[in-house]
Amino acid sequence: MITTTQFDDVVKNATVSWKAGFNEVPLVAQKLYDVRDTKVMTSEHSSFSGYTFAERKQEGASYAAGSINQGYSTTLSQLRIGLMDSISWEMRRFDKYREIDKKMRQLGRATAKRMDIDATHQFTFGMSAASYTNRNGETVATTTADGVQTFNASHTATGMSGSTYSNLITTAFSRAALEEAERLFTRFVDDSGNKLDARADTIVTTDDPTIVNQVKEFMKSTLIPDEANNATNVYQGRYKHLVLPYFATDANGAANTDIVNYWMLADTKSNVGPIMEISEHPTFTPPSKGQNGEVFETDEWMFKSSACYDLGMLGWQFAVGSTGATS
Repeated sequence: MITTTQFDDVVKNATVSWKAGFNEVPLVAQKLYDVRDTKVMTSEHSSFSGYTFAERKQEGASYAAGSINQGYSTTLSQLRIGLMDSISWEMRRFDKYREIDKKMRQLGRATAKRMDIDATHQFTFGMSAASYTNRNGETVATTTADGVQTFNASHTATGMSGSTYSNLITTAFSRAALEEAERLFTRFVDDSGNKLDARADTIVTTDDPTIVNQVKEFMKSTLIPDEANNATNVYQGRYKHLVLPYFATDANGAANTDIVNYWMLADTKSNVGPIMEISEHPTFTPPSKGQNGEVFETDEWMFKSSACYDLGMLGWQFAVGSTGATS
């Protein structure tokens, strides 16, 4: 039975530490997602297209009837993550609050980091494969609703049989590469073949210092980047720069130096791309007095951190990805 007078103080401090740890991880990749709450285990999402232009109405004539076409659909199913840790009798008895703070803070960080790496790896592995095996041995799809990997030269639209579209390049970051990505954005279409008004607003990179600094210099240069002349840098202030800490990592989160040059040009306001649904927001659960939070054999108090969510890709028209290859 948990009856010690220290209980309230320990739980209060542990909760504060967990929250601090969770908030230390900025969940950068979620900025590229349409994040929603859900109360269902499985949900289906479809793309719709149509109504590109209003039609001319002549005097006395009826308005033209518009039509909406359903495109591809994708299904998301909720999965839970969690981690637990303990506070020993000795830590409580001898007021080792610094040690308690470190353990609970790391518990919060671990929860946020798992959410961030899951969201990031949709882009990482979506550059080269239709799925990957995560750190728990599960197969995770990295396809958009048309059935091909997130970044691919052969995307399709339901109403455009035989036509393919690309959102993948293999060029290292530079002005020419950025213009190549912008050009692909101008060719994005919806499932009826209508030109999309997609507006890229963010350059996304790994956290490798070389590419990070290259983008920063490119964006802040007052002259044309890489050219010694007096022409204006038209890119100054045009894009935001988003750095994904886990972009260049393997399935376990270890650094992968082979892919540090990955980058993307993205539309963060798009509603046709990445979706994250959350049924249980990150939750910290301490033990309760008189209940089973205390381990009889060791006198340890158990604390756990959990969340339940799923994520995936609907359409491909939210970003252009580059593997950054120079050849």
